[in-house]
Amino acid sequence: MEVNLPGQPGLPQKWSFFKWSRLWVVLACSIALLATLAAYNLLNHILPTADDVELYFRYARWALNGDLPYRDYIIEYPPFSLVFFILPALLSYPLGGLELERYKLLFHTQCFALNLATLWLAYSLLRRLYPAVALKAHHNLSWRIGAFTFGSILISLYLMQRFDVGATFLTTLSIWLFYKHRPAWSGVALGLGFTAKLYPGILLPLVLLYFLYVKNDWRSIWRYLAGFSVACAVVLVPFILTGSNGLRAFLSYHSDRGIELETIYASIIVFGSYLGLTQALSMTDHGGLGLASSWVKPLATTSTLLTVAGLLLIYFFIWRTLSRNGGRVRLDWFVNVVSLTILWFILANKVLSPQYLVWLLPFVPTWRGWTKTILFLIALPLSFIPFPFLIDWLARLDALPFVILSIRNGLLVAIFVLLVRDIWPGGLFSRRPAGKSPTPGDLSEVA
Repeated sequence: MEVNLPGQPGLPQKWSFFKWSRLWVVLACSIALLATLAAYNLLNHILPTADDVELYFRYARWALNGDLPYRDYIIEYPPFSLVFFILPALLSYPLGGLELERYKLLFHTQCFALNLATLWLAYSLLRRLYPAVALKAHHNLSWRIGAFTFGSILISLYLMQRFDVGATFLTTLSIWLFYKHRPAWSGVALGLGFTAKLYPGILLPLVLLYFLYVKNDWRSIWRYLAGFSVACAVVLVPFILTGSNGLRAFLSYHSDRGIELETIYASIIVFGSYLGLTQALSMTDHGGLGLASSWVKPLATTSTLLTVAGLLLIYFFIWRTLSRNGGRVRLDWFVNVVSLTILWFILANKVLSPQYLVWLLPFVPTWRGWTKTILFLIALPLSFIPFPFLIDWLARLDALPFVILSIRNGLLVAIFVLLVRDIWPGGLFSRRPAGKSPTPGDLSEVA
């Protein structure tokens, strides 16, 4: 069962002597994100970065012209991603027709709207996880929602130009519905996220283990699986029937990828080349910057094995913890496990694009303590300094961008270690209920 010890009932309705509504922080953060959208559109033409929105525009135009994805043309993304590409194109017509610059503006606006919806879900999730908040801790809640907003602004260069925020919204919606005890709809949201970006699928075993050991609720398990399966079937079956070869080509495209320059493995190869242990050259690989080296293939294989083995190990320790503790965990334990699993998938992968950090943004406000949040906010700007601002140095394999990337990756590893400590405070082999103490009902305990 969930452990959530009693505290003061509910959040305060008023804040400080100004008598502002507690929703003021959401409004202030929304205005800040809106200002970021406006500034981004003004600066978009001078920012030195590749614009994936042009690729999305081509996909959308071909689809609206009647060409079938995966049959008439191959796209490098899962099928539900097309929704995020086509919607701005459809909105372009009543505003004057489908045109690239108009499409870009609408796509950026879509990303803003999705991020704003994710902000609200993060706020609602935080209130649900910590319902007994003392008045002095309301400042803490505001700062935590502010951290989400500040993180969004820091990574806006990629948040506005990639559709990852759509998958992040669906994943956060799934977790929010999970805590609202809507297993079928939560499964639908996770299934749509999986068919948009794949990574949400790694959370399915976590949900099933939670329902089995914490809730002892087989009915919810079947409802969750039904929702997930129906969502996947509705999205995938049409493309399996019309473009199965294209879907296989999509899978091969990603399985055949080499080592991307921003990963931990790339830093190993590059620093190995400095020591004369191998030779390395940068190259364009699958639409990004990769490496040519004799170490690439074995490290790419190692990446796949590490990713799978690490996920299985996380699932194992979660199963072991829940079975030994009789399902007794903190109310916020599950969302921390979600953060840990997503972060492992990011770190162990052979591709580590800056926009992947958007996946973690909604869960940052729920992390206990401020150390992990501060480290994450530092890691965000370190993610986009090498690319695009040091792109020439990066392509030449100069040391500076790889030192920056190594620091960024080190910060993410430190966050991973701290999350492990939060999830298993007595150690991985402890029999004590995971995170039973301190009290999760007060945000002052999170600070």
